[in-house]
Amino acid sequence: MNNGYNFQTAQKQNLQLSLKLWLPILQAPLGELETVLNEHSFDNPFLECSSSFESTSSNNSSSGDDFDKRGFIENSSLYKPSLYDILLEQIAAPLFPTPNSQKIASEIVFNINSEGYFDGDIEQIATKCNTTLEFAENIRKRFSYLEPSGVGASNLEESFLFQLYDLELESGISEFVKKIIMNLKNIDKYHAHHHFQEAKSIIKKFKNPPVTEYQEDSVTIIPDFFVEVGDKIEIKINSEYYPDVIVDDPFKSKKEGLKEKLKEARNLVNLLDLRKSTLYKLVLIIVEKQIGFFLGSELKPLTMAEVASEIGFEESTISRAVSNKYIKCSKGTLSLKSFFTNALTKDLSSSEIKSFIQQLIDNEDRDKPLTDQDLVDIVMKRYSLSMVRRTITKYRKLLNIPSSKERKKFYKI
Repeated sequence: MNNGYNFQTAQKQNLQLSLKLWLPILQAPLGELETVLNEHSFDNPFLECSSSFESTSSNNSSSGDDFDKRGFIENSSLYKPSLYDILLEQIAAPLFPTPNSQKIASEIVFNINSEGYFDGDIEQIATKCNTTLEFAENIRKRFSYLEPSGVGASNLEESFLFQLYDLELESGISEFVKKIIMNLKNIDKYHAHHHFQEAKSIIKKFKNPPVTEYQEDSVTIIPDFFVEVGDKIEIKINSEYYPDVIVDDPFKSKKEGLKEKLKEARNLVNLLDLRKSTLYKLVLIIVEKQIGFFLGSELKPLTMAEVASEIGFEESTISRAVSNKYIKCSKGTLSLKSFFTNALTKDLSSSEIKSFIQQLIDNEDRDKPLTDQDLVDIVMKRYSLSMVRRTITKYRKLLNIPSSKERKKFYKI
């Protein structure tokens, strides 16, 4: 495969280039690369940097400045209550009739993340508020009556249940929707049920995350490369967001000071090419090492030290290179960092263990949920390795899976 860049040649030619210039260009997210180069062009008379694509919005208004100012004034005069403002207003009787119940509810509010899910430690809240775990959890479940519907749930399934309770449905369809929610990953097994299409339509209307209308506009992620894996691997650079950089020397500068600036301008052009070739090589190695992932299996163990050795850079440079870099593929837009996973054994990654734990929880006996020790025993038997319980507990928490006791209570709701 021809990657379009002669990586080895570019690397050798630029070994002596200043790290002060090189590292910011390598590390910058694609969306900020133009800003980094513009900072240099302001101080360098020989460097011209312009966007490779131009916004046409200014052509759609007779007075762009006036429009921008008017928009700013309008936006400044409107106050949109935050999610926490909305929730705290609802912490009152009759749902929370006592000062203690209101205190617990307020603590829960402050442990709700930007997506609307509760990600705190309910046991710690109970201790802080001098009450029992059961009472604090009972207070949390009263959030199913709050707006926005679904807020305060501990996971997707519980959020959907909260939203289901907010609907007025016949008991038959309500119970069937509840059954599907508890087994979302195997929803198709209910396809023959006479309520299936109606239930599916109801679930599709549920919000995930439950507080989408209160979320701030998320930062747009710009992929650095587009990757397609089929009969062959295709990697395409996202050239649209690379600025056009030109070295212009109309006076054929001969003064020593100006010659240094001219040299710096030329170096920056070379460094931009080196960024492209370095990242291309990096993405190619990642895709080749993790080819199984793109074809449907789990991530394999891969460290930055391995990749650094193949490319010929220090591990710290690879760490900078993968920072805030993304690829877009059939599985979505993924960060390069997500492809590096610790090895538990030569061919087994922590990612595969976590996926296996998720499958075990999804299919557990709801009357007798698996404890962390049960999970340890099953994992050790399945993969023939030694593991301590706290490692499994850590993986379970990373997967946002409640403890066996919490799951048992949840299953009874």
